[in-house]
Amino acid sequence: MKRWSVLLGCFLGMSIAPPAILLIPLGLFMKSVAGEFGWSRTEFSIILSAAAVCNALVMPLAGYLVDRFGASRVALVGTVLGCGSYMGLSLVHSFSAFVAITAMTVALGNLASYPAFLFLTQRWFDKHLGLAFAITSSGLAVGTAGFSYLISQHIELHGWREAFLVAGGVALVIGLINLAVFVRDNKGPIPEAERRGGKEQPGQDGFSLRGAMATGDFWLYSAAFVLVLFGAVGCSFHLPAMLSDWGVTNTQIASIVAAGSAGSLFGRLSGGALLDHLHARTVAGLFLTCQLVGFLLLSDGPKWALPASFLMGAMQGAEIDILGYLIARRFGRLAYARIFGSAFAVTLLGAIVGPIALGMVFDRSGSYHIGLLLFPMLPVLAFGLLCMAARGPRQPRLSDATAA
Repeated sequence: MKRWSVLLGCFLGMSIAPPAILLIPLGLFMKSVAGEFGWSRTEFSIILSAAAVCNALVMPLAGYLVDRFGASRVALVGTVLGCGSYMGLSLVHSFSAFVAITAMTVALGNLASYPAFLFLTQRWFDKHLGLAFAITSSGLAVGTAGFSYLISQHIELHGWREAFLVAGGVALVIGLINLAVFVRDNKGPIPEAERRGGKEQPGQDGFSLRGAMATGDFWLYSAAFVLVLFGAVGCSFHLPAMLSDWGVTNTQIASIVAAGSAGSLFGRLSGGALLDHLHARTVAGLFLTCQLVGFLLLSDGPKWALPASFLMGAMQGAEIDILGYLIARRFGRLAYARIFGSAFAVTLLGAIVGPIALGMVFDRSGSYHIGLLLFPMLPVLAFGLLCMAARGPRQPRLSDATAA
């Protein structure tokens, strides 16, 4: 049963990771912060993109540190420093300071994010790896929903500065209790109940980082999810402001954003469960179709915004499960945190460019219409790249790793 308590710890850890408390809810701060300082939406979008650059740079380093020192110790450092930096955003008075502290928060906080908690998950689970990834990553959806509500309420009642202070303090308390009670490293073999076919599977099989990056599949997986994140992050970041421009009330906007969080939770749980029973490409195709339909609905205006937000959220939720599962099955456990961290760093190119691109579309044309017309192409192209990868994820033989 110990593996299930660790899985709960991974769930809680992801619920306070930077995407849940900062990157995804950052759009909620756009009108209040940009209005106070007189920034354009392109300028505010640059804040998220700068944070995504730091995110991309730190992911491979975080993966190396997790592989080298263990997830628990690295996550402790990330929780304390990341939450502390987050609360520091309540003190900023300039654009440069906001960019710098946001980037620092993401860089430090992501030491307690995907590389640490997905690494722990695949060290404790194998037979039910897809479901375990789903539960771990669903913490992100639950955290996003909870902190989005907390942030929006404090912005409305007390202002954006107190929202940063309160949300950061709550995240820090949850994180420290979680690390003390639930999170544990597994330096031994996979638990017997999780061994496929009842056989012990080696914990150090698979590719090195260099070997994985030498394969075409590494880059095809990464490029596919660059396109996914370009549309998902670009659209979700601008969605509150977009809806406000269309005349949607604040209460309705909160409901639509919550629908996206519900879709994300649905995508994470159902996607991970499906990965244990269906081909990974089939699961990816189902959720990419959800994203495609969501973009088409949103391009028709606010009347379809609620189901559109849910469908787009479903793909954004499932993408981490799918990418993490593909990496684990294709490249093994030898350097999982480093390989996943590096692949995810590449995919963050989409998160960097997407918000700026959509912000530039708005600033130049006065609306988001052109961007919304082009976004449905992205999931189609992403599925094409996944179809070009190997016919199916496979566990590499030790000889593969040696040869690499």
